[in-house]
Amino acid sequence: MRRGTRAGLAAAIVATGVLAGVGPASAQGTTVGGAGVQYYLNDSFSGKANIELVYGDHGDEVYVGDWDGNGTDTLLVRRGNTFHVRNSATSGPADTSFMYGDPGDTVLIGDWDGNGTDTLAVRRGNRFFVKNSVTTGRADTEFVYGDWGDTVLVGDWDGNRSDTLVVRRGGQYFVKNDLNTGVASSVFFYGDPGDVVLVGRWSNDQAGDSLGVRRGSTYFLRHSLTSGPADRVFGYGEPSDTAFTGDWNGDGIDTLGVRRVPPPPPNTAFGDGTHRTGGGGIVPGTYRSSPTDESCYWERLSGFGGTFDEIIANNFGGPDIVTIEATDAGFKSSRCGTWRPVAASYPPAPVTVFGAGMYQVGTHIAPGTYQSNADPDSCYWERLRGFSGEFSDLITNDFSTIVTIAPSDAGFSSARCGTWTRIG
Repeated sequence: MRRGTRAGLAAAIVATGVLAGVGPASAQGTTVGGAGVQYYLNDSFSGKANIELVYGDHGDEVYVGDWDGNGTDTLLVRRGNTFHVRNSATSGPADTSFMYGDPGDTVLIGDWDGNGTDTLAVRRGNRFFVKNSVTTGRADTEFVYGDWGDTVLVGDWDGNRSDTLVVRRGGQYFVKNDLNTGVASSVFFYGDPGDVVLVGRWSNDQAGDSLGVRRGSTYFLRHSLTSGPADRVFGYGEPSDTAFTGDWNGDGIDTLGVRRVPPPPPNTAFGDGTHRTGGGGIVPGTYRSSPTDESCYWERLSGFGGTFDEIIANNFGGPDIVTIEATDAGFKSSRCGTWRPVAASYPPAPVTVFGAGMYQVGTHIAPGTYQSNADPDSCYWERLRGFSGEFSDLITNDFSTIVTIAPSDAGFSSARCGTWTRIG
């Protein structure tokens, strides 16, 4: 999904046919996949990134596109049916947000009308609902293609500057060059059925998009929609990275980016008791306690005289999260089990059902509106902007069983609330 001068028709084997069958899932034009907030982009087919950035939350659904029509691709994150757009390949907050579709929809990205801007399409089975602007509203085009279980790729296959679909079934690809209900325009084979497949315009000699396959950290790019060996082979990133493609510098050529989970934090765990901060004691940072049957109690300390004035902040909870500052003299806890860096407690993706305790929003739990199954008179919760334990980190609190947790909230804590379940 990049801009560039396009002409001609990409070659392909075999002609039209009725689509049938189901292939393994490996898609481009859908969510990037993977997890983590670190991104490494490369403007050339070399082994080292020249752009590094942080965006979104650990478990976000991430997409790539040219959202503002300036010729370069950037990132978008999805949370439910809300989309948060970043218009530069830099770290920072979203530049704009909008809503589209339903939270459970499968989303595709493409320049469907050839106007130079990527927008969304929603897929429901084999029916597609295309929106030609990054705004809330109804679809501009609807059509049917392929089968319910098909893997779908998005690209400008014929070089006419508009993106359309390809259905993948194993190593066979069925190309559709318009957004109409009907049969494939052409069919070809490339790679092996288990390959991870990427889409892009890899060379100025290409009219439109073609495919690349990934095997470990090696990439095999083909410059035409034809069967045959790769035209370019190179290595990039690590085998554990999640790879995607985009035009990061506006030169009309797609190159690689990877999404990476940061390495696990060093072994900085510690248990209950009184600890010095720094200088051979505990390392400053944000920590989460282990789940325990008893109430975890902790104190951040400015000194060790045992006076009330030396307590910077304290809390009862469990599991709990606390940020220990480098300026703290020490930290004390009891009945908290083991404290570990908060990143070590992240699930593979944010959950939408959870119990008592303190959670980081966007990593432990997904934002949204939740309802608990507890007595509203006893259920107490807090929305938080940080984890210092100080009053300034409290956004709001209440005794109730319904709460809306915003994507901008840092954390959420509750006690005596039973189970929270997202309802919107």
